[in-house]
Amino acid sequence: MKFKRRMLWKILLDALIIIIAVTIILGYRAISPPRMPVLITPTDLGLPYEKVNFITEDEKNLSGWFIQSKEAKGVIICLHGYPANKSDILPFVEFLYPCFSLFLFDFRAHGESSGKITHFGLKEHLDVYAAIKWLRMNKKTKNANIGIWGYSLGGAVGIIAADGNNEIKALVTDSAFANFPEMVTNYYKNFGPLKYVFSGTSRILGRWVLRSDFSLNSPETRISGIKCPILIIHSEDDEFVPFQHAKRLFEKAPEPKELFITHGSHTAMAGTTEYQKKVLNFFKKYIDGRKK
Repeated sequence: MKFKRRMLWKILLDALIIIIAVTIILGYRAISPPRMPVLITPTDLGLPYEKVNFITEDEKNLSGWFIQSKEAKGVIICLHGYPANKSDILPFVEFLYPCFSLFLFDFRAHGESSGKITHFGLKEHLDVYAAIKWLRMNKKTKNANIGIWGYSLGGAVGIIAADGNNEIKALVTDSAFANFPEMVTNYYKNFGPLKYVFSGTSRILGRWVLRSDFSLNSPETRISGIKCPILIIHSEDDEFVPFQHAKRLFEKAPEPKELFITHGSHTAMAGTTEYQKKVLNFFKKYIDGRKK
């Protein structure tokens, strides 16, 4: 009996060690994404631009592009997804030019920006604040109204950054998640029922590594505090972030709000004329080019 009991405890201990080891390995890969190369620049699309660098309040050096339009009705900060960089979203947001100037940058630990780990929104909202500060200090944009277009992680960060922020006059999110712990569970979906064990372990380790609770960067807990109109875009066919996330965000968002339903995979953003018209008209409606 004692032998069987010892064997059982040994099996449980070995299983625990394996779970923790696998979680650490996969978790490290998640918070330290590979640096995707910057494949195109605005010049490749015939757009004039200025390379900019700016510092966050926690001293991360971020790399960005300012694409100025002389006929702009404001400036749109464009936020990329994970793991990606500013060049990945450039072809999908160029339709906003020349009605609006564009400001694209790499989140910390992405592209050409500094930083070793991503925080999935826990600190990336500081990157957005730093971008807004740069725009306010620039004589070309110091009085311009500011809008945000964000894709996936960028959309989630946009919501968090807009919580209680009067500087942001309009917000468009595309394929944003509502609840980050659910996305962590989804990250381990190939492990079947064990995904809950791995995701639970990740949350415990995340509190230690990131020194915060994953639930704090869940947009559905922050969206009620946004101070601007919001357009939520999501595909009913999204295989990565279920459409249910968009429905929950829309239900909790304050007025004025709009929900635009699309079709296609998670990466099929800004692909139709209808999409571009919807987003452009939304920004035109709420951004007139002068700070009020």
